[in-house]
Amino acid sequence: MTSAVRVMLGNFGRVALVELGHCLVRHAHPHCHMLFKVGGADSNFIVDDIPVPLTNDSVVLVDAWRPHEFVYRPGQPPTQIIALYLDSEWLAALNADHGDFNPLDFFKSSSGPVSRDSYRLLMAVVDCLNGPSPSRSEVELLLSQLVLSTLYQAAVAVRTVGRLGRPQLVDWRIRKAVKYLQQNNGDYDTIDEIIAEIGMSRANFFRQFKTCTGMSPGLFQNVVRLEQAIRLTVVSQESLSAAASSLGFSDPAHFSRFFRNHTAVSPRLYRQGASELLSR
Repeated sequence: MTSAVRVMLGNFGRVALVELGHCLVRHAHPHCHMLFKVGGADSNFIVDDIPVPLTNDSVVLVDAWRPHEFVYRPGQPPTQIIALYLDSEWLAALNADHGDFNPLDFFKSSSGPVSRDSYRLLMAVVDCLNGPSPSRSEVELLLSQLVLSTLYQAAVAVRTVGRLGRPQLVDWRIRKAVKYLQQNNGDYDTIDEIIAEIGMSRANFFRQFKTCTGMSPGLFQNVVRLEQAIRLTVVSQESLSAAASSLGFSDPAHFSRFFRNHTAVSPRLYRQGASELLSR
């Protein structure tokens, strides 16, 4: 098992092979998120404030926009993982025979078993990403098989991990704030502008935002900034310093810390991991 970073984008969303050797801050993603252990120490993610084991036999399942974090115990070996960030349209099409698709409440448990077939598919994904000429179509086929196998095993599993119900985004003022933050890449300077425009007190805005989304405005801003940071790092050809500046980071080192605390690796290594796959 190599510790090198591998990142691939496709119709499925993105897949990242990374090593976790430190804590990841509380964060979320606009994707349904599946986390598989492929080497190293057993560990835990925290999903909805509940520890969820990440082992050879147990996968972590996180709905879109659901806050989670990684807990690293000092002194333990790193944990190598495959992280899937699944595009909603791709996942809905893959799951078309199983009823309506709601990315905010898709997984019925935050944990699921990893069967022998799922583990075999998982290792095939790892081998493909680490191989001399990884094919995006081959990776996508393997991922579709892995996702379906995992969903099936999760559906028939008797053991479940408790979860909190998802909040509903019913307040039009908060919906407007969410849309504004998404359109402005989570710019921190826009909060006071939003509060003034929608006519709420600051305290009420923060309280209602948390009630409607399950996360604070600051956490939501970080989600939006992180996705834009990944896009600029993987897809854009501009320098990382320019990417940092465009996202409002005055110091490239601050941008690097932000990126590493959310993805486990620096933007330079993340870009290198994606570029190596593209160049083969």
